[in-house]
Amino acid sequence: MTKRVFVLDMDDTLIDNVHDYADPILDSVREIISALGSRAPHVTHIVTREQEIDLRRRSEINPTTGKPFGYSMDRFPGTLVETYREFCLQANVEPSPEIESRLFRTGLGAFDEGLYRKNIKPGALEIVDFINHQHDVCMLLTAGDPRVQRKKIKALGQASDRFWGGIKIVDRKTPQVFQEMVNEFVGYEFYSVGNNYESDIMPALEVGFRGVLIFVETWEVIGRRQEILAKVDHSRCDVLDNISEITKYYGDSR
Repeated sequence: MTKRVFVLDMDDTLIDNVHDYADPILDSVREIISALGSRAPHVTHIVTREQEIDLRRRSEINPTTGKPFGYSMDRFPGTLVETYREFCLQANVEPSPEIESRLFRTGLGAFDEGLYRKNIKPGALEIVDFINHQHDVCMLLTAGDPRVQRKKIKALGQASDRFWGGIKIVDRKTPQVFQEMVNEFVGYEFYSVGNNYESDIMPALEVGFRGVLIFVETWEVIGRRQEILAKVDHSRCDVLDNISEITKYYGDSR
């Protein structure tokens, strides 16, 4: 019987993450409208522009570290500040350092560790137990700022102890990252489980994994659901409605 390695993503796969940013975004919109009054654009335009700036900043260089912002903790609070500055420029208003400081603190609210435990997806911890009870290998692979990701891993509680195949925090998921797992568990079958086809699945397919996609519309792929699902290689990737379906499709019938 061939042993299997299941590599689980964390954000929006095991723990809901997408709405952690909602309250800070809405609070920043109120702050911008309060500051600019009638010169502020419509609320929908502010939100849309914030999303565009945040996505752009992902590849921009963080002057503090000399590396791209990526998924670091610094990116999102700075995005709120940049959004405010852009609308001040358009309104011919001098940005207020006090408001900028408040916006940055508002952005840090997205990383309130009190959110993480309650955001664990229904059935997520049971799936970790299910994989282990089948004597398969369960691993956790997450991309992001270690300062944030370690707190989320801690929120998983005892489940984090069951990722006996390993827990890895990386800047970005690459084929090389997945290849290291193939090298470690020679002769196993490999499955990459995640919500983002482009970042969680495609790099794994390059080195012989099978994909398990549980699609979630995050800020990175908003409005692109049909486009992305049309790209799925169904010969090498299964698409599930929720993480609990793993028990249905990957029950031990080997």
